[in-house]
Amino acid sequence: MPEMPEVAGYTKYFEKCALGRKIASARVRDARIVRGLAAGELEKELTGRTFVATRQHGKYLFAQTDGGKWLIEHFGMNGRLWYFEDYGEAPKFDRFLISFESGGALSYVNPRMLGWIGLTEDPGGLIEGKGLGPSALDPLFDYGEFKRIFSGRKGEIKPALMNQKLVAGVGNLYADEILFQTRIHPEMHIARLSEKQLKSVFDTMKEVLRTAVERNGDIGSFPQEYFLPHRRKSATCPACENELETVKIAGRTSYFCPRCQKKEPGQNR
Repeated sequence: MPEMPEVAGYTKYFEKCALGRKIASARVRDARIVRGLAAGELEKELTGRTFVATRQHGKYLFAQTDGGKWLIEHFGMNGRLWYFEDYGEAPKFDRFLISFESGGALSYVNPRMLGWIGLTEDPGGLIEGKGLGPSALDPLFDYGEFKRIFSGRKGEIKPALMNQKLVAGVGNLYADEILFQTRIHPEMHIARLSEKQLKSVFDTMKEVLRTAVERNGDIGSFPQEYFLPHRRKSATCPACENELETVKIAGRTSYFCPRCQKKEPGQNR
């Protein structure tokens, strides 16, 4: 599933392929992917325009045109972007296609139809309307704000990290990495975290996401001491070589090392 680092990669890809280029046509291949307006209206609004800027917030990519409106792209479970020059190379599951006057086309690919596209005049208003928390890698998002958000909350740390209304951009995989590096069990209750542990979660979140962005979300290129290259069935911990275990938390499978991330007595109360 695309998480913040993957969407950061898509943002750079979009900038490389589309920024500063005039749109010859915009074609919606499947109207079910469009939200907030009719497919034909979206096509009309984009045709003849030029992309002039991008913005990312968590798992959302926004691309502004010279008409002032922003294309919204949310990638769902397995969405991605695909640029091509030859129309014979058009990808499977192409849901939305932008063709440029100078040649080439950019496709929004979404096999499972769990993402969506739309238009907005105000990305900030959309972010606020959806109740999204601060973007995890926003330079203005500091520990003071993180502590304010998490202090006094009930429940387990893993689902809280993945809650986009608290912090936007951390998904299942990176939450596992953050908790492994801080040696915190995914079922640990937030109220039982010390000040030092909470600060460690914040600092590690920033570091892990920066590392992932630098590597375009390519887990195979992560440092071998990272958890994610080893996150699979029957794998062993990169720190102690103990076999990893899994647990279902908020409906998602969490991997952890039972030796490095020990449950504390009574931690689930």
